[in-house]
Amino acid sequence: MSGRGAVASRRRLATSARNFSFAALVAVLSGCASKPALLAGYDDYAAYRATRVSRTLEGRLSAASAYLERHPRGAFAGEVRAYLARAEPIYYAAKRRTAAGLTAYLATLPRGAFRDEATHRLRELVRERSAGDVLSRAAQATEAQLATQRADRARVGEEVTAWLRRFLGRGAWGRPLAEAPAEVIVPFSLALPPPRCAPADERAGPGAAVCAKRIPLWFVVTAEGESAPRQAEIEVAVLEDAAGRPIEVAIGGPALFTRLEEARSAREVAPDDAMGRIGGIALAVELARSAFAARVSGDPSCGRQAVAPVVLHLECEGARLVARAGIEAGEDDVVTLTVAPPAR
Repeated sequence: MSGRGAVASRRRLATSARNFSFAALVAVLSGCASKPALLAGYDDYAAYRATRVSRTLEGRLSAASAYLERHPRGAFAGEVRAYLARAEPIYYAAKRRTAAGLTAYLATLPRGAFRDEATHRLRELVRERSAGDVLSRAAQATEAQLATQRADRARVGEEVTAWLRRFLGRGAWGRPLAEAPAEVIVPFSLALPPPRCAPADERAGPGAAVCAKRIPLWFVVTAEGESAPRQAEIEVAVLEDAAGRPIEVAIGGPALFTRLEEARSAREVAPDDAMGRIGGIALAVELARSAFAARVSGDPSCGRQAVAPVVLHLECEGARLVARAGIEAGEDDVVTLTVAPPAR
C-alpha cells in the first residue's frame, strides 16, 4: 500500500470510531444504552419498543405477550416478563367482574396466565345472563297474557254498558233502524257477526220482526285454583215494526249477570253460589243505572218499585228500562229498553 493510501485508511478508521463513540454517548444520555439495547437485533428491538410506546394499557400488554411469544430469549425478555408478571394480575382483577371485561382480557391476552379462569367465568356469566333473559322473556310473556285476560274480562261489562247507552239515545228511535246514528247502526248491522231477522209474534203488530245479534265473549277465571274458560253470550234483540222502526230492545244472555260477576272478580261463580249470583245482579243493576243516568237522567225519582224477578225499573222522560234476572233453568238475564222518539 502506498503512503497516501495508508493515511486515508487510518483517517476512515478514526472517523468510524468517533461516530460509534458519539452514538453510544447519545444512547447513554437518553437512558436507552443498556447492554440488551446494544446487543438486540432490529426485530427484537421493534417488538420490545411496542411494549413501551403503545397508547393503551391493552396495547402494551398485548405487545408484551406477543414479544415473549416471538422472542422468548430476546434481549428484553427478562424485562418484559417482569412487567407482564406485575401488570397482568392487576388488569385481570379489574376485568373479571363483567362479561365485557373478561372478553376484553381474553382479546388482549388470549394466552394469558388467567385465560382458563377467564374462559370458565365468562361462560358462567353468559349462562346466567341467558337464563336471566329467558326468565325476563317468560315474565314478559306472562304479563302480556295476564293483561290480555284482564282486557277480555273487562270487555264483558264494557260491552253491556255500550249497548245500553247506544239504545238509550233517542236518535235510535222513531225512524227505521237503517237510518239510526252511526254509533248504533255500525256495531249492530255492519260489525260481525251480522244480525239475523225473523218475523215477530203477531202481538207486536202485522209485519213486525225481531233482528237479533249474538256477541260471544270469551274470558278466563280461576276455578279451584286453576284457569277455567268462560263464555258470556250477549244477545241484542231489536223488535221492529213493519217500517223497521225499533219498538223495544232487549239486551241479555244466559246467566249474563253471573258472567258479569265472574268477569269482574276473575273467579268462578258456581250454580249454587248464592252470594256470587247476588253480586252479579248488583253489578248489572249498577251498570244499567249508570247508563240510564248518562243518556237519560240520574234523578232518583226515575226509580220505580221492582218486584222479582225484576231487579231494576227506571222510567223518566219517555225512556223505560227494566232489568230481569232469570229464575228458571235456561231463562236469560235481560235488560229491556223502550225510548220515546225525539219530537219532530
